[in-house]
Amino acid sequence: MSHNWIDAGREAQFPDGLHPVLLGKKRVVIARLEGRLYAFDALCPHAQGPMEKSEIEGSIVSCPLHAWRYDLQLGGKELHGYRDLATYEVRVTDGQVFVAIES
Repeated sequence: MSHNWIDAGREAQFPDGLHPVLLGKKRVVIARLEGRLYAFDALCPHAQGPMEKSEIEGSIVSCPLHAWRYDLQLGGKELHGYRDLATYEVRVTDGQVFVAIES
């Protein structure tokens, strides 16, 4: 499967916290947590909860609907062994943020 690197905007547009963006037809959340950028699906894989409204604890985001907890440092692993959250590779080039979306 190949990846398309989608321009998500300037790095300055993503201060600490969660930022929903539309990349092509894909809704993702770009998060700056503990100084690091992450990108992940905007909808929880459990009940389609709005992940941009997650509670944050370090690199862990918790869905606001049922509190499924995903560790972004571990690639979106769900901490109770449930379905993982899809995450996407992020890279910053000359101040621009790019996200790898499968094509």
